[in-house]
Amino acid sequence: MINNVVGKLLVLTVLAMSFSGPQAVAQPYPSKPIRMIVPFAAGGAADYVGRLMASAIHARTGQPVIVENKPGAGGALGMDYVAKAAPDGYTLGSANTGDFISKFLHPDQTFDPLTDLTPVAMVGHAPQLLVVGSAVPAKTFREFIEYARARPGKVNYGSPGVGSLSHIGAEYLAKLAGLKLVHVPYRGAIPAVADMIAGRVQMMHISLNPIIGQIRAGTLRPLVVAAKQRWSDYLPDVPTSVELGMPEYDMDIWFGMVAPHGTPKPIVNQLNGYMRDMVTDPVMRKRIVEGFMQPTSMTAEEFNAYVRQGTAHWGKIVGDLGIKAE
Repeated sequence: MINNVVGKLLVLTVLAMSFSGPQAVAQPYPSKPIRMIVPFAAGGAADYVGRLMASAIHARTGQPVIVENKPGAGGALGMDYVAKAAPDGYTLGSANTGDFISKFLHPDQTFDPLTDLTPVAMVGHAPQLLVVGSAVPAKTFREFIEYARARPGKVNYGSPGVGSLSHIGAEYLAKLAGLKLVHVPYRGAIPAVADMIAGRVQMMHISLNPIIGQIRAGTLRPLVVAAKQRWSDYLPDVPTSVELGMPEYDMDIWFGMVAPHGTPKPIVNQLNGYMRDMVTDPVMRKRIVEGFMQPTSMTAEEFNAYVRQGTAHWGKIVGDLGIKAE
C-alpha cells in the first residue's frame, strides 16, 4: 500500500516537472515587457537615446519597452534605481559618460556605477566643443588661447552648473593651456547660451545640441571639437583637439545602454546585438545623427573596456581639478 502511494507521488512529481520545469527554463528572453529607465527628464539627450533604444528592442522582439523618466541628483537617482533592480534583463538604463563620473563628484553617492552596473552597448558619442560669442575677435583656437592669456581673470565662461561636463571641460582646457578663466554657472545650458550671445560670457565648453541654430546663424563660433575625429555630419571644417596638438583635450561623451550588475551574459550579448543592428539600420542611424550624435557600434566587452578607460580618464581630471558638484 505504502509502495503504491509512493509510486503515485513520484509519477505526479515527474508530471508536474514536465509541465513546469523545462518550460520555465526554456522560456525565451524577453517574455514580458521591459523597462528602460532614463535618469533625466523627458526631452534631453538621454531621453532621446532611451526612446531610440526602446523602439529598437520592441521592433526586434515584439515586447513592449516602457520608458520611465526618473530624474534627480544629476542622474544618480535613476541610475541607482537600475543598479538595485533585479539583474534579469527586464530593467535597463539609458546612460552616458556623466552617469559614470558622478561618483567622483558626489562622494556620498550610494552606488558605484563601475561595480553596480553592466555596460551593455554604446549607440553613439558626442564630442564637446569650445564655442565663443561673435564679439570675441578670435577666429581660431590658437587665437583664442592668445586672447585669453592676454586677459587673465577677464574672460568669462558659462556652464549649466557646477560639476557639469561643460564646467569640467572648460576648467580642464584652462589647466592645459595655462588660462585664468572665470566660471559663471547657470541653471541649465539655455540661459548660459543666451548670455554668451549677449556677450556677458565669452565662451562655453558645450555639446552641439543647444547651439546648432546659433552656429548656423553666425552668432556663435565653434573653434575646436574636443575629440579625436572631426564631426563630418555637422562640423566638417572645425578642427579637432588632436589636429591642434592637444590630444589630451578629449571630452567625448558616450551614450548607450546599461543593466544591473549580474545580468546574465547571454542576455547582455542579445541586447548588444539589438543595438548593433540599430546602429547599422539606415533609418535608425539617421535618427542617431539627428540627435547630434555620431553612431557607434561595439561588442559588450569592447564597450565595458571603453567605459572603464573613459571613466578613469574623467575621474583623474575631476580629481586634479578638485571639482565637487553642488
